[in-house]
Amino acid sequence: MTVRSSTRPAPALRLVSELTEPAQAVTYLFSDIEGSTRLWEAEAERMRPAVARHDLVSRAAVVRNAGTIVKMTGDGIHAAFDRPIDALGAVLEIQQELMEPDALGGIALKVRCGLHWGIDERRRGDFFGPAVNRAARIMSAAHGGQILLSQAVAEQVRERLPAGVSLRDLGAVRLRDLSTPERVYQVVHPRLRKDFPALRSLEATPNNLAQQLNSFIGRERELSEVRALLSANRLVTLLGMGGLGKSRLSVQLGAEVLDDYPDGVWLVELAPLSDAALVAQALASVLGVKEEAGSSVIDALVKFVRDRQLLVILDNCEHVVQACAELARRLLQTGPSIKVLASSRDALQTAGEAVFQLAPLAAPGRGEPVSLELLIRTEAVRLFVDRSTAAQPAFRLTEKNANAVAEICHQLDGIPLALELAAARTRGMSVEAIAARLNDRFKLLVTGDRTALPRQRTLRALIDWSYDLLAPAEKALFQTLSVFAGGWTLEAAESVGAGAEIDSTDVLDLLTRLVEKSLVLADINGDRYRMLDTVRHYAQDQRSASADGDKARSRHLVFYVQLAEAARDGLVGPSQGQWLERLDCERENLLAAHAWCDNPGQDAELGLRLIYAVRQYLLSRGLLALGERLSLDAVTRPHARAPGLWRCRGLAVAGQFFYYRARHREAREHLAESLAIARTIADEASIVGALQPLGMACLGEGDRDSARRYLEEAVELAERRGNKYALAAVINALAQLHRLEGRLELAEPMCDRMLALARDLGSQDGITVALLNKAMVSISRGVPLPVSRMLLEVLDIGEAIGSKPAGQSALEVASALAWLRGDNPTAARLFGAAEAQAEETGLRRDPTDDAFLMQIIERVRVALGEATFAGAEAVGRAFSYEEAISAVRAWLRAAA
Repeated sequence: MTVRSSTRPAPALRLVSELTEPAQAVTYLFSDIEGSTRLWEAEAERMRPAVARHDLVSRAAVVRNAGTIVKMTGDGIHAAFDRPIDALGAVLEIQQELMEPDALGGIALKVRCGLHWGIDERRRGDFFGPAVNRAARIMSAAHGGQILLSQAVAEQVRERLPAGVSLRDLGAVRLRDLSTPERVYQVVHPRLRKDFPALRSLEATPNNLAQQLNSFIGRERELSEVRALLSANRLVTLLGMGGLGKSRLSVQLGAEVLDDYPDGVWLVELAPLSDAALVAQALASVLGVKEEAGSSVIDALVKFVRDRQLLVILDNCEHVVQACAELARRLLQTGPSIKVLASSRDALQTAGEAVFQLAPLAAPGRGEPVSLELLIRTEAVRLFVDRSTAAQPAFRLTEKNANAVAEICHQLDGIPLALELAAARTRGMSVEAIAARLNDRFKLLVTGDRTALPRQRTLRALIDWSYDLLAPAEKALFQTLSVFAGGWTLEAAESVGAGAEIDSTDVLDLLTRLVEKSLVLADINGDRYRMLDTVRHYAQDQRSASADGDKARSRHLVFYVQLAEAARDGLVGPSQGQWLERLDCERENLLAAHAWCDNPGQDAELGLRLIYAVRQYLLSRGLLALGERLSLDAVTRPHARAPGLWRCRGLAVAGQFFYYRARHREAREHLAESLAIARTIADEASIVGALQPLGMACLGEGDRDSARRYLEEAVELAERRGNKYALAAVINALAQLHRLEGRLELAEPMCDRMLALARDLGSQDGITVALLNKAMVSISRGVPLPVSRMLLEVLDIGEAIGSKPAGQSALEVASALAWLRGDNPTAARLFGAAEAQAEETGLRRDPTDDAFLMQIIERVRVALGEATFAGAEAVGRAFSYEEAISAVRAWLRAAA
């Protein structure tokens, strides 16, 4: 079985600015060379100069007639004109120039042209909207040498036609965009061919494809990919969950390929069927095939298709999938020129099947900002805006409502049906109100269209259709998987999914079935699984009504506590980078597990164990505000207040996050309580763990005597216990104290010892901290030579493990190095870049580092003057993190 998938990267959510040009009335020209593929295959050498001549003639005609070339489209042209009469003049010139084969090296190029007038949005020279699409469809209905006009163009040029030119009314034509028919006119010119076959419209080939009530938006790329897949395979199945637009894509593809099937394209709608035995009869009814006496309907169908060239579209196969597979197999075995296109939530799993996994439309994500120009090009936004305009003609996407529209498309996962249901609400609600109510999306998204299928009238009914087809064990696992946030691994599914109804050994098979039924999505490499947010909300509703709901959350909590504890040791060793990446993937699950600890019925110890285990991860990723909040939650829960080992550790974590956020008083309070509990329970490891950060918190409050006392006790205890990790941290803290007091001869050997310990332990974070402190000692001693190499190593490690705090600290120390080297403008820029990162991460310099840097920056400020310093600092503040790191790396390399 061949499997293809459509994957769509999600652009970011925030809006930057509006870059669109005002909407305007435009006449669009599309042209194309009829049969160009065949000509290229047969006459490649002569086609090259002929097409070059065609391109030259077309471009010149457009320019001479006051038009604008939008783009060249394969062997055709897309152009825009302010006046319809100018567009008509251009196409008449093109056809007359190209009608002589001698002018084209003996090859007759038959060019078909279509013109349409309408109002669309324009962005940086390109056009978007239904009028552009309709112009292309009008061209595709023409034959080589024929010029077709829409009624809108005909009405504006009728009284201004050139001498000898007339219009022939060809009547209303069903174009292959399947939306409203278009009245089409042929341009008749005395030098051009007048008579042509019937237009290439839906009426020209036998079919039962219904006229669609709205435009085809957002699946243009998939349409091209599935068409190519169908040309290479005789059975193609569009696979995906309900509401993704499989049926709409199938019908549109059928219209696109009509010319390839002289015996027709036939749609068989299977959703209304409740009996699988009626599948063959449904196809027979569509084709007008009757049973013969003594034979089955399958036999009659086989006889009918044997010598015919046709495409059968089996729509919504999932509830009768076995019958569809058997029917497709019989038809394909008998009729060599028949093809089958199926849409289903489950593959047919028959020989020769090529599967195309349909993804949701690309929707705005959360992260980096995008412009309104890019937002309107996002498929989900385009669909929502189109359907909203149909529901509420006054609706427009503006800078004011763009964030709400982006949020709607993001929350609804780019599911077309969900977007259409939301768009219908714009009749009576603002998009801001719709976005605010999407947490209750299953009540909000209800259609008033009485003609819609029952399963398409509400978002809940849509997923009900899939859920009801699941076996009991599949339903149980589907409900349980909704406890995961942001995806999960097979290992996690086996641990959390096993419950009263499911054995862990059955989880893989059940999970595979949910993937096959499109209720769970598998990453391409197969390492992780996820649900669309909308599907997850539905599964959560089902789980809340089950007896196993709370038990699943508790199993989820236990699994992620154990994972975080396994990661804790790895985060201070040579495998730190891999563990950081793994916890990045699991961050949402860790947060969900933490939230479940608020439940009074949970064991308080688990919440404290979790925050203790993820401390290093949150520090390494610069998530200080998050770490402060989570640790404070963990130690203030009513059921977590009893003094003991885990409260002691939780208080130590909270104190450290307060310290890193320069909240020294709160840090000292939490760490002092942690130390008191550690002494009471006589846990030396916890005593050491509290002493070092407590010493630094005291230093932050200016209490050097207490700081020295705590740190010296910590060194003695760590050495006695042989705890190299704790010893490295405490030695570093003492080195900072010595540096603050100007005792560089004591600080430097301590930095060297800390660096040796960190390298011996393979602690990447430890190495960066030691190098940074050693660099500051060297700068304080006025020795710049080795500092560049130290900071470059810090940057390399920070990049390797994804540590923004390492990069931020390197910017600060590099700023001091630039001052030492006499490069004050660079010092100011790097300082500005570091300050911008500090505002973003929340990581504040400790008192020793702040004292070191700020006295240097004050000297830079005096040397440059206030205005020059402010300008250079502002340049640095404007850098992104990546730009700042790239700039400091280049400067350090030059300095080295």
